[in-house]
Amino acid sequence: MEKNHKIDRRNIVLATICCREKDRAEGLIPAVRRYRSRRIGRIAELAGEIGLELAILSGLYGLIDAEEPIPYYDRLMEEGDIARVTVVNREYLRRRKIDGVIFCLPDPAIDPHVKPYLKSMEASAAAAGCGLKVFLLPPYPGPEEVRSAFGREELSANG
Repeated sequence: MEKNHKIDRRNIVLATICCREKDRAEGLIPAVRRYRSRRIGRIAELAGEIGLELAILSGLYGLIDAEEPIPYYDRLMEEGDIARVTVVNREYLRRRKIDGVIFCLPDPAIDPHVKPYLKSMEASAAAAGCGLKVFLLPPYPGPEEVRSAFGREELSANG
């Protein structure tokens, strides 16, 4: 019997950070299409494969749903933005009743520009009282690593 490899999505979100390269189209387009990044594409595929919602941590908007329509902007999160973004992220997590965030981002040792994103997510998760599992990229986590991110009792393969 073949197993369904979706996971029990009990208020878990898979998240990654935005990127520099963006579609410059006018008007609003979904964030997942606005951001032009192989990393975001791979994380979006992973989210779809295991049945999790995808959120993107924007330097301007904080945590947003991947399908949230956004305009073009050019803003890198800096240390001075952490407090503001932490409040936005905390409210997103509370409003959506998120129990855990699986956060995939480039390794800060390789790309120091991601440090404010990581700090804001750590502070947001703590303030919202939800779990946080961080995957530093590369390498990219596989479906089994993500499924086991919060232990068997919190994320389990359906079958």
